[in-house]
Amino acid sequence: MAEEKNTSVREKLNNSSDKIKPDVLAIVFVSLIILVYIVFEIYSVTHIDVKTITATQSTVYETIEAKALVVRNEELISTNTDGVTVACVSDGAKVAKDGNIAMTFASSEQAKEFSDLQNLHSQLDYYLDLQSKSAGLNTDITTLDRDIMSDISEYAMLSSRRDIGSLSSRSEAINDKLTRRQLLIGEQIDFSPIIASLQSEINALSSVQPTSYITTENSGIFSSYVDGCEDLFDYENILELDEATLNSYIEQAENAEKSEEKFGKLINTFKWYFCCSIPTDNIESIKNGETIEVAIKGSDKVLECTVESGGDVSLGQESTVLILSCSDMDSAITSMRLEDIEIRYNEYTGFKVPSAAVHVNDEGKKCVYALIANTVAERTGEIIYSTKDYVIFGYDAENSDSIRMYDQIITKGKDLYDGKIYS
Repeated sequence: MAEEKNTSVREKLNNSSDKIKPDVLAIVFVSLIILVYIVFEIYSVTHIDVKTITATQSTVYETIEAKALVVRNEELISTNTDGVTVACVSDGAKVAKDGNIAMTFASSEQAKEFSDLQNLHSQLDYYLDLQSKSAGLNTDITTLDRDIMSDISEYAMLSSRRDIGSLSSRSEAINDKLTRRQLLIGEQIDFSPIIASLQSEINALSSVQPTSYITTENSGIFSSYVDGCEDLFDYENILELDEATLNSYIEQAENAEKSEEKFGKLINTFKWYFCCSIPTDNIESIKNGETIEVAIKGSDKVLECTVESGGDVSLGQESTVLILSCSDMDSAITSMRLEDIEIRYNEYTGFKVPSAAVHVNDEGKKCVYALIANTVAERTGEIIYSTKDYVIFGYDAENSDSIRMYDQIITKGKDLYDGKIYS
């Protein structure tokens, strides 16, 4: 009987244990969650990630974006229908009055052979020049190495932009500098076999000559690029351009067709124009006669232009046709017609800081906080320009409380104040 009672007690204890065990596990689990939360909160309070940027001076501008029509004083050049026409000057090159701008050949094969002949002459001149300088190079190798790295960087940039026209010349420049470096460090290079081979090829092609030349009646800048707009716009009266006429010009430019009978064009004057329509509320700081910068969107080209007209607007006028003149000229400019531009005005130079990093101190002044070693230091200064994304603090070398070059400006932190220690 006693044994049966003991068995019964043990069964009850076991049953009780089975019932209690899940409850205990739940309590332990909840306790662990609470503990983890408390540890996380303590860590969040005592270990705050700090992010900083280095204070360096930047230049920003107020800008206006616009679609601009490019107007030049241009005349078309017709091809010679009796053969194959090949340019003998490069795009953007100056051409004198009665100067040769193209050659005519009886066939495309002869034109190619003559082109090969010109390339061979260029190579021969290059190696003759190297041979003559190989004994007397005195260039600093450090400077030469720096130039090589600069050219390689430029080559990579041109490659990313797929600027095929510039890649070839940049590649030749790199090859030239690498060869000069070899000579500079004393490496002996015998150019005579290369020179002899080139001279032999030149002799074989020396009989190939053009049958005739195309000359110009006027002096100017040559371009092989034509788009059918060369004689559509009134260059002489461009300063009188109104908005309706500008819109008509732009529509014509968008629908123009290139004439296959035209070999190229001659730009007769260096001065050319950007023409664009912009709202008058964007032009308060732009006046006729001022010089401003214009950036070409999608490129690194920035041009200095003069405001010719459209800068002085009447009260109540909603938009204006802005005419900007420029005298810069190169092969890229000769092919511009409709361009997305960024008009830059009101230049500001100072420390560019994200708006989120700007605070207001106890005196009501706007400031930022810099991390010096592990100590927070307040920096004040004059905000000379601001947008919703960033502000520009002016640089005041006389003010010990202002932002200093290479300060580590705190862009992310918590409970910041002057003198706070970060460990």
